[in-house]
Amino acid sequence: MIMDILLRQYEQKKELYEAEETHDPLMLHSIDMGWFVLDKYYALSGESPIYATALLLDPSKRARYLEINWKGEWAEAAIRDALSIWEEEYKIAPTLGPAQALSETFRSQQGHSNELDRLLNEIMVAEDISRDVDDFENFIHNQPIKIEGSPLVWWCQRDQVRTYPRLSRMAIDILSVRPGSADPESAFSGGRRTLSWDRERMSCVNLEKVECIGNWLREGLIIPSSRGGRGLVVDGEINGSVHVDSDDDLD
Repeated sequence: MIMDILLRQYEQKKELYEAEETHDPLMLHSIDMGWFVLDKYYALSGESPIYATALLLDPSKRARYLEINWKGEWAEAAIRDALSIWEEEYKIAPTLGPAQALSETFRSQQGHSNELDRLLNEIMVAEDISRDVDDFENFIHNQPIKIEGSPLVWWCQRDQVRTYPRLSRMAIDILSVRPGSADPESAFSGGRRTLSWDRERMSCVNLEKVECIGNWLREGLIIPSSRGGRGLVVDGEINGSVHVDSDDDLD
C-alpha cells in the first residue's frame, strides 16, 4: 500500500513539474530515479502473491482496490495467483466452523430433536448462517467496507470466523506474515524505534547489540535471570578482561 501511495505521489508531481509554468528538470530527474527504484520493489513484490492476497483479503480494499490502483494485467495476475492459493490450500480443507460447533453443542445439551423442533424448522424464515458461503471470489468482489482496527482483527472476530470458516483461516494465515520475511530484516526492523531522536549518541555497535538481544528475548532464546533463566551468558575466554556470566552483571 505504501508503494501505491508513492506511485500516486510520483505521478502527480511529474505532471506538476512537466507543466510549462512549473517546469523543473532537476525534480523530474529525481522523480524518474525514484520511479526506477519503486519499479524494482514492485517487481520483487510480484514474485510472491502474499502482498496482493493480503490486499484482496482486506475488507476495506478487496479487488476494487487493485482495479483502481494497479494496471489491469497486474491486478488480473494477482487475483489469479491468490485464487490458486485459495483453491489449493484452503477451499476443500475440512473445518468445523463455530456455527456448526455451537449447533452440535446445543444439540448434545438438549438431546435429540423432537417433533416440535421439526415443525419450527419448517416455518423458519431466517437464513441459516452456517450454510456454505465460504467463497474467495464472492468475498473479494463484494463492495469494500470500512472497518475498525486492522484487517487481522476483523477476521479474528467471531462473526467472520463463523461465516467464513475456511476463508478466515486463509486470511489469518496471510495477514499474520511478518512484513520482513528475511530473519535479519525482521530482527532489525525496530531499529528506528530503538534509536529515538533523543538517543542519537548510541553507537552502531551498541544498537546492533540491543536489537539482537531484544530479538533473542522475543523468540525465547534467552530467558532473563530475573525469571529463573541463565540470562545472557558471555564466554570469558572471548575477552580475558571480562568476567561475566549473567545479564545482571552487564552494564
